[in-house]
Amino acid sequence: MRLQDDVAIVTGGASGIGRACALLFAREGAKVVVADRQRESRFSSEETPDTVTAIVEAGGDAVYLETDVTESGAVQRLIDLTLEHYGKITILVNSAGMFIRNSITDVSDEEWDRVLGVNLRGYFFTCRSVIPRMLEQGEGRIVNISSIHGIRGTGTATTYCASKGGVENLTKQLAAEYAPLNIRVNAIAPGTIRTAMSKPFLDTPEIRAEYERRTLLPRLGVPDDVAYAALYLASRESSYVVGHTLVVDGGWTIT
Repeated sequence: MRLQDDVAIVTGGASGIGRACALLFAREGAKVVVADRQRESRFSSEETPDTVTAIVEAGGDAVYLETDVTESGAVQRLIDLTLEHYGKITILVNSAGMFIRNSITDVSDEEWDRVLGVNLRGYFFTCRSVIPRMLEQGEGRIVNISSIHGIRGTGTATTYCASKGGVENLTKQLAAEYAPLNIRVNAIAPGTIRTAMSKPFLDTPEIRAEYERRTLLPRLGVPDDVAYAALYLASRESSYVVGHTLVVDGGWTIT
């Protein structure tokens, strides 16, 4: 198993990309802490078990810790309880996020704070809290879920683009500072992925048509497409990869 003996925290692990990462990491041998505001995604159906239940039923090891990543105290509690339960943290996947379509002239102070609070400040809090523990252990791997819109802009997504641009440079800064201390920090920039977060936009015919037109492959992405990229960056197979953003977008950004 590629993550045997690893302990991974996955924020936003109740749904979407975070859930896919948690399930895959558990199948590869990691003990997984699912950190989310709710154990079960509000988008789940009765036929779909929550992430921790799915992992345990498959023979894996996982726990849920209620966490609001916008609150520094909640994040520190997440780190402390993980160490108390599993004794170490070798992997952090920052996947908690939100997307709102907006133009800068329409963005309120509250909306700006809300989106950047989840998408950027939350990543800052988790990295700030986990890195000291990784330094004590002598190793660690951090994977930040960014976006192609953190690399290049897109119309009517001011707060999202700003937050993901911040994630891109936070990733590079942390990589530059901590790679010499055996903590590898990388990012993934997904394109359009079919998740509950993207469903409202994909259900709008003109928006979906635009996304399909921009994606070179004859399909939109699914959470597992990103999870397998995260698995590579979180494993020791990527031991010489530092400060990199792995683009998983079906070809969107090369057009």
